[in-house]
Amino acid sequence: MISKLFKQGAAASLATFLCLGQVQAADMPAPPKEMPPEAKAPDPLIGFAFYSQYASDYNFRGVSQSNLQGSYQTFFEAQFFNNFAYAGLYTWQTRLPTRPDFEFDLVAGIRPTFDKLSFDLGVIYYYYPNEQRIFNAANLASGIGNPFYTTANTDFIEYAGKALYQATPELAIGANV
Repeated sequence: MISKLFKQGAAASLATFLCLGQVQAADMPAPPKEMPPEAKAPDPLIGFAFYSQYASDYNFRGVSQSNLQGSYQTFFEAQFFNNFAYAGLYTWQTRLPTRPDFEFDLVAGIRPTFDKLSFDLGVIYYYYPNEQRIFNAANLASGIGNPFYTTANTDFIEYAGKALYQATPELAIGANV
């Protein structure tokens, strides 16, 4: 008897709750499509992005930089004026013949945006600390020809440009130089 009364009471409470819930929901105003200006946070002057990962192989332009082994990688970037300008650094674990401690990349650039068209114009400096030159023992002993297989320093600088046009939310068209 008690369980029957309990079931009836629970069913009545649920029905009342659902009816009141529908009435209250119908009376609520629709949420605004855009936040009012006083509720918006200002664009940040400085932002940060970072990650750390382990890759099964560090492959750069079709050449394994980690001798087909795993590579720990990190990235940190400071972004200024709502991501218009940026500066950052990457580290990559390498296993190259010149035996640098690791690869350290410094990056900087700007990312202007014009409606659906955005650009990324930057510079990258690739640095390999404590590299060792590889030499040809036969040429070194004979004094004939160049005794070295590698240059004294393989660090280099590169300029990069990217353009992206967001045609639809599902379709983006881009190019890199």
